[in-house]
Amino acid sequence: MKMCKLVTLKPHKYGTRHLTAGDEYEVPMRHGYALVAGKKARFADKPVRAVAKPAPKPTVVEPQPEPDHGVGAMTSDAAIDRLRLEATQLGIDIDGRWGVARLQHEIAQAKR
Repeated sequence: MKMCKLVTLKPHKYGTRHLTAGDEYEVPMRHGYALVAGKKARFADKPVRAVAKPAPKPTVVEPQPEPDHGVGAMTSDAAIDRLRLEATQLGIDIDGRWGVARLQHEIAQAKR
């Protein structure tokens, strides 16, 4: 009977052996196909190819000035901190989940 080598992918029992991931063992070809189809093991003869990715080119990103108006204009942490400080000075109870848009809305309502 022709035998094939397998490498365990998931822990399982084969015969009387309890195999863990990475164990290599030999089984008859018929059993090997069943274990590979069941995704319990892979053929050891088949090399695992690692695809080499080319190194990413470094990109130079120039900082752009933030616009002073608009709904999503301020998105940095400094802008949120500045809005939270302004809201606290106006006496607004701030929820930590609020984003820029909600803080701007609450500040605008408090100023009316």
